[in-house]
Amino acid sequence: MAVASGLVAAIGAAGCLAGPASAQRADQAFDSQVRVCPDGGYESGCDREAITDAVLATEGFAANLAGQCLFQTKARCLPTAFGSIPKLQQGGAIVWQHMSIQPKHGPHVEMLVIIETPADGPRNVLAARQTEGWYGPPEVIEDSAERLLLHAPGRTGGTGAGNADIVLTRHKQGWTTFDVDDLLEEATAMLPEGFSLAGGVNFNFREMHAYVPVKRAGDGGCCATGGMAHVNFALPEPHLMVVESVTFEETVPVRTHQLAAPGPKAEPMPD
Repeated sequence: MAVASGLVAAIGAAGCLAGPASAQRADQAFDSQVRVCPDGGYESGCDREAITDAVLATEGFAANLAGQCLFQTKARCLPTAFGSIPKLQQGGAIVWQHMSIQPKHGPHVEMLVIIETPADGPRNVLAARQTEGWYGPPEVIEDSAERLLLHAPGRTGGTGAGNADIVLTRHKQGWTTFDVDDLLEEATAMLPEGFSLAGGVNFNFREMHAYVPVKRAGDGGCCATGGMAHVNFALPEPHLMVVESVTFEETVPVRTHQLAAPGPKAEPMPD
């Protein structure tokens, strides 16, 4: 979804938000895979806009986060965790809910919804994401007059264990969400030919850094034999995140040597 080199996704500027007056939708342009739909089916034909429109963000919604899923679906849905970030220099308070969803036909899915609740404006659905892996709670990485940086770690399902992280910034122009897969692709493009970054990256956005195993061409999904890469990120503008540099420490290939033991030494026969 990169719009330009380093700009992974820029949505949520004041003129780009869509949705009813009671709840704006800052996440609907994010092109992540839809899994459980409002009708309760697994990948039954809904799109991202239908997912965000099914998020309950009416007045007073935060009073029942422990007992009611914010995502309105006919699938079995249970809230598993929730919280709020009440005081921020940028924008209104943040409310979030983590949900466990079991569709009618399909695998278990986790969902994380993050909503901004300004005191004097419409509620803003910042993220409504689903994964067959897991999500961690969102945390504030930076809260300054220049920008708010919010990160919720996440993983996709399956043996690949890719990244499903949610990374958001708020600035004077509004909200921007970044696609971490695009950042990893940008970093991979800097590696020598025949190498790529492995999935399941632990991002440290406080240090704007990630320490990532490197795969050689032909490595299986479980094993990376190429070495390690130090990936450094930068935010040259509040709405722009880029890969600043990559330091690649290549592992020397392991060579296997088959060595035969020497035979027994012949002793001279006694006279």
